[in-house]
Amino acid sequence: MERNLPPMPPQIAALPQDRGFPVPWVAEWNSRTETVAVDEQFGRMLACDCAAGQGRATLGVNCVVRQRQAMRDRLCGTCGGTITGPMAMVGTRDMPYSVEPGLHLDCAVFSLLACPRLAHAGGRAGLVVMDRYTLMEDRILGVNPDRTLIRHMLPPLLGAISGGVLAYLVAIIPSTAQRFRATDWLDANSHLLTSPSEGPR
Repeated sequence: MERNLPPMPPQIAALPQDRGFPVPWVAEWNSRTETVAVDEQFGRMLACDCAAGQGRATLGVNCVVRQRQAMRDRLCGTCGGTITGPMAMVGTRDMPYSVEPGLHLDCAVFSLLACPRLAHAGGRAGLVVMDRYTLMEDRILGVNPDRTLIRHMLPPLLGAISGGVLAYLVAIIPSTAQRFRATDWLDANSHLLTSPSEGPR
């Protein structure tokens, strides 16, 4: 199916495509196998062997390995490049935390315009713009009798000794973050697609 996409910043045009859509760097590819690995610093953690461009992308689902790397190293969830300036996190305007990695501002504009899930969210979609955040860990601590997972957000030091399995890193959004309705922010920032918000990545 052909998609009517907005202009792509060069870093997005270079991404692998699936079904005519540039696949975000953080996305999971369904050729993957998830296992539990042991790390000296983080203890038990989910591992994933998916590779960008291999198999079919699972749009809207993050690879656990790339998600944690993006959160730790300030990498853009859309293009995978380093974020050196302000970043946007997309979700709702009042979200206290995010498991979605931050985005370059121009990548956020493209994502809001091009992603069908975000487009369908309409007025419910929001975003926060900030320079920094603190990290917590999303740990799987067990399984309920109905086979749903028991999960808790823990500080990294507690997480490593909890015995649980680290799934994702969670960004705690600071009180200094700027909060917007996505439609309002897009109105003021759509020019970033043709005038990128940062220099070379």
